[in-house]
Amino acid sequence: MGEICISKEQLRKFLVIYQGLHYPKTFNGYLGIKEFVKRVGCLQYDPLNVVGRNIDLILQSRIENYEPKMLEKLMYEDRELIDGWDKMMSIYCIEDWAYFERIRNRRKSELEELLKRRNSREAITYVDFIKGYIAENGACLPSKIDLGGAKCGSWGHGKLSSAAMDYMFNIGILGVKEKKNVQRVYDLIENVLPKEILQMKDPFDSDRSFYKWYFKRRIGSIGVYWDRNGGGWLGHFLSEKQLRSEILQELCAEGELLRVEVEGVNENFYIRAEDSHMLAELEQNFDKKVTFLAPLDNLLWDRKLVKDIFDFEYSWEVYVPVSKRKYGYYVLPVLYGDKIIARFEPEIHRGDAPLVIKNWWWEDRTVVTDEVINEVIDCFARFCRFLKASGLSDEAYKVILGK
Repeated sequence: MGEICISKEQLRKFLVIYQGLHYPKTFNGYLGIKEFVKRVGCLQYDPLNVVGRNIDLILQSRIENYEPKMLEKLMYEDRELIDGWDKMMSIYCIEDWAYFERIRNRRKSELEELLKRRNSREAITYVDFIKGYIAENGACLPSKIDLGGAKCGSWGHGKLSSAAMDYMFNIGILGVKEKKNVQRVYDLIENVLPKEILQMKDPFDSDRSFYKWYFKRRIGSIGVYWDRNGGGWLGHFLSEKQLRSEILQELCAEGELLRVEVEGVNENFYIRAEDSHMLAELEQNFDKKVTFLAPLDNLLWDRKLVKDIFDFEYSWEVYVPVSKRKYGYYVLPVLYGDKIIARFEPEIHRGDAPLVIKNWWWEDRTVVTDEVINEVIDCFARFCRFLKASGLSDEAYKVILGK
């Protein structure tokens, strides 16, 4: 099979199935979390918590009865997953640690230049001191080490210790032992990763071999993806258009990737050869259920792809000035089967209070039937269990129904 031809509708359905967003669920429990991360390579991390962190919102949409403590256990007790740099700040399987040596090296040179521009290059001189401090005193927050120094600019770190420890984390000297809310508690990497993982050597004999692994892996982060600049290609090496085109062609020639033609879209799409068997599942029907998507969900990484395939325009507006927002601060898309039918803005939720919905917007093309409303309410019941909320507020029903 050299090239596959599918319709937009088939691609939508494939992406939903591949991403584990259909019902009944593909991934279950702790093992399901690990299997899902292994399939897609990485999940993007963001510390904002309105109705859960982005990473927990990703997992609640795929894992039945998911709770954040499940991820915490896998990361900071079982050490099955690890914080690291991939598509921005992410989590990935610890088995990938050795494979990311070139990324850590690239981050090293990038951060050294960044610290220089922020007049904070002095932070690098404290690497040995911090290693010694942690070896003697144990894991700690950056605030526990006082190196002095002024603030490193409005977009920099508040203290030299923060800048130094972030640098050490990115290049692989430190790892995250645990998180206290959004703050990282750092430890020496040898105290975080199992010895057998740390002893693994970089498996690539050349940069080219690494590129092939990394580009193919990123295709798998989405499922089927195109060769045009977009959010799915964010990251070191991946955003280099000429290199990317060369590597994708080589992977096709070697049978590692297959070309996919999507009717009505004038772009080259690719799928990993080992995932192509899943296209057979497109003939199977799955239950049409509603699911709330995370703002940085793998399915939404490329906004242009989402517009072309799902006919849904989405922008995460948390960093957009209030006066320029089209919708709201923290807005979640609503998936129904293989279509995105609405979006909503929740209020910040904590504790067991009712969940408040500030705004709800149906897509113009959505036919709002009793069945659709019932599925939305059922999804909110699951979402409230995830949040440990007592349920939807009375006003929320009126907002959703437009009354």
